Amino acid sequence: MQVEKYIADKITSLCEKRDISKYRLSQLSGISQSSLGRIMAQKNLPSLITLEKICAALGVTLSQFFQEGNSENLTEEQEEVLRIWNDLNINEQETVMSMLRGLRK
Repeated sequence: MQVEKYIADKITSLCEKRDISKYRLSQLSGISQSSLGRIMAQKNLPSLITLEKICAALGVTLSQFFQEGNSENLTEEQEEVLRIWNDLNINEQETVMSMLRGLRK
């Protein structure tokens, strides 16, 4: 798969899962809508710094952004947690994180 297509498809997928519009992604990342539009139209390849900003706005690391499938080192329970987590929108993820932090105390 072409890198430009992979990046555009991945951003679209993460935005949909997190219920974030392209406009909101622009606000969260500090990247102009026109720059995001060129990335999404596969006309521009984002710089590493730009991609890091997009990943931060989407709540993923660069490693997670490019990760295909699950890590071999995870237990079945950890893989299940990741599958569930990836299907949550950003508000649901924030709620889960609050609950988890409460359990640690």
